[in-house]
Amino acid sequence: MSAASRCDTCGVSEVQKLEHEVTEEVEKGLHLHHHLSPRRERAMFAALGFTVGLVITRGITTWLHYHGAGANGGIIVGGVHIHHLVFGIFGMLLIGYGWLLLYGFEHQPKRRWFRLTALAYGICSALILDEFALWLNLRDVYWQHQGRESVEVLALFGGLLLWAALIWPFAVAVWRHLREWWAR
Repeated sequence: MSAASRCDTCGVSEVQKLEHEVTEEVEKGLHLHHHLSPRRERAMFAALGFTVGLVITRGITTWLHYHGAGANGGIIVGGVHIHHLVFGIFGMLLIGYGWLLLYGFEHQPKRRWFRLTALAYGICSALILDEFALWLNLRDVYWQHQGRESVEVLALFGGLLLWAALIWPFAVAVWRHLREWWAR
């Protein structure tokens, strides 16, 4: 007896079987938490926040610099230039306290809160590390040779490398999923 006739006798056609498989796959979805542990997922969101935060920070500071803002451009309060490092430090303090509270409210906090705080952690890390040369040299060398080359290259490379390393398991799963889907 052929496979087609056996299938006809059971009352389920090949098309219905395929529809059922596709429906199950769509319902299951291709989600990060199916392929990454919670720890690795948080690290991936932190790396993403770091990379995006660094690109935005460098973009804004470069735009301000080339539009004549000078060394003290940006935010000035009472004649004092407030470096974006300060916002990163305050953000990091708030995130640390937030993480303490996440375990205080629920035994098993929701993943989205860890994702958001990990993303914010990455952004605050970018704000702080973008001004690494400032706290290393104890003077503002942001637009000088010392402040640009090493920090910029290391930060961008580190963020992109970290992102690529952490997303790898999910990217492999996406690739396999797409290959299986196209093979049908």
